[in-house]
Amino acid sequence: MKRVDKFALEPRDPVRDRESTTTMLMVDGRPAGVALEGLQLVDQFETENGYLLVTDYNDPWEELTVVTLLDAGLKPVAKKQLGRFFYVFPSRTFAAKRIDVDGDALVMQGSSPEEGRYRVEVRRSPVWLGARFKLRAAWFAS
Repeated sequence: MKRVDKFALEPRDPVRDRESTTTMLMVDGRPAGVALEGLQLVDQFETENGYLLVTDYNDPWEELTVVTLLDAGLKPVAKKQLGRFFYVFPSRTFAAKRIDVDGDALVMQGSSPEEGRYRVEVRRSPVWLGARFKLRAAWFAS
């Protein structure tokens, strides 16, 4: 797995798009025809089988990080929302402060000790006619 600088999210008008939770993906400056959950692209990685994109909401009330796995044709294959319920608030919180590559996995450190860290791996899952890929996320206390 390696970091790349190939993707961006479409610029948004914060006033007009206030209620939106997805943003259109752009590849090398052109629309890709794919909408990702999140409002800000945090990081991007190329894997053996496609791409892992890390997005978040960039919002102090919805600190949720989303990891999306795209295949080589940029079709979304799997998605994981990272966060834990926080005290009495109905939202889940996790804002990635640091992302490291550990072999074929990402280790994501939260912005506070309470958020802990996640290890996100791409897993091959056998199905009847071949295999499909999915994401596995494990949370650890800091």
